[in-house]
Amino acid sequence: MSSLFGRIFFGAWLTAVIMVLAAVYITHIREFGDPAQQDRWEGPALFREITRNLRMTRRHGTEHFRHWLERQPDDVRNRIFAIDRSGAEILARPIPPSMAPLFGALNYRNREAHGLVDKKPSVAFFVPQRGTDHLRVVFIAGKSEGELLLRFILRSFWPILVLATLASGLACYWLARYLSKPLDNLRVATRRVAAGDLSYRVAPTLRGHGRELGELAADFDSMTSQLQESMGEQRRLIKDVSHELRSPLARLQVALGIARQKNVQALDPELDKIGKAADYLEDIIADILSLPVSGSDERPLDDVVEINGLLAALTDDLKDEAREKNVRFDTRSDDLELLVATRGSSLTAALENILRNAIKYSEEGGRIAVEIAHSEGQCSIQVTDSGNGVPDSELQAIFRPFYRTDEARSRESGGFGLGLAIAQRTVAQHHGAIEAFNVPNAGLGIRMTLPLLDNTF
Repeated sequence: MSSLFGRIFFGAWLTAVIMVLAAVYITHIREFGDPAQQDRWEGPALFREITRNLRMTRRHGTEHFRHWLERQPDDVRNRIFAIDRSGAEILARPIPPSMAPLFGALNYRNREAHGLVDKKPSVAFFVPQRGTDHLRVVFIAGKSEGELLLRFILRSFWPILVLATLASGLACYWLARYLSKPLDNLRVATRRVAAGDLSYRVAPTLRGHGRELGELAADFDSMTSQLQESMGEQRRLIKDVSHELRSPLARLQVALGIARQKNVQALDPELDKIGKAADYLEDIIADILSLPVSGSDERPLDDVVEINGLLAALTDDLKDEAREKNVRFDTRSDDLELLVATRGSSLTAALENILRNAIKYSEEGGRIAVEIAHSEGQCSIQVTDSGNGVPDSELQAIFRPFYRTDEARSRESGGFGLGLAIAQRTVAQHHGAIEAFNVPNAGLGIRMTLPLLDNTF
């Protein structure tokens, strides 16, 4: 059992069942050895018949009891033994050795005794008669401890065990759920924090679970709050630095334009290299500035876009770029109107990044599949390139800022690792989801899922 819930549940359940069985043993089975427990006695009608005949024996003598006992069935006769004044059994039967103490305890002063005969509860009577004659009788009134235990197990033990198991199972399930739920909440919190949601707080979900867990939740929230503040400061610093870099970069581009106007052909190759480097820096700065300052950067989605039309426009804009690599777009859609709430051109930029990546990593003469579908108020957009895909171990990492796989480290082919990070943040702000996966016989697939507006269709 690997889960904490399962260990707590089955451990507590086993303990409860053992406690129930111990209680049953103490309250029932241990009492079987006590001859005073009259509920162990059998045949109350026979007991009354014996006492009635013993009263008659006082008046009519031992022969009356002998005559009555001889007429009884074997199973009754074998449970009743009687000895006269001379110590002989009235039916000339051998006396069981364990019965001798009961006979010996009977006299004129002690006319009734209780004990065990062969571990069976028994009762003994002293019956005085006329003159000095008397009769001592022992009646085996019940079954042995083993027989009673077997009868208890067959008749009562299993219902008790089943009811106790069900009742204790429900109680232990609730107990295990109560004890493991805070840990489940902490696990959810750590996963959300690991996914970048530093605004999540776990303390509200752990109210009422004890002081220790409350303090743990407060410490966890304090840690995430400090991380969130630190990340926010880091991102603001990057943005500030990026803003400051734009001024010297703009001056560099102006100087580059002036140098090109001088028309010195010997410098053209070097000027082209400088131009490419400046454009590269400009792209990095633009992407950095488009990243939100914090994970909680929530601005209202005050615009609406139609997904089919947006993707048609984007693929049309990128067709020249795709033609240079001899790559074609293959778009599939059910042509229904799919309206999604957005903000400005943020969703457009995210989709454009994904399509550009698909062109970049597709093989020469390949195909880019764009599939648009909808289901239960959700719109799904899947873009699949015809490249080599990404190692499965890196499918989550490619959404991290500045992350590039080993196959995409060069500036010419791999960019600088911000496109998918921006797309993930944008989709999250649109209350959607994005995932990457390898498609058999194709390349890397990127699927975006976005909520549709209620009036869609």
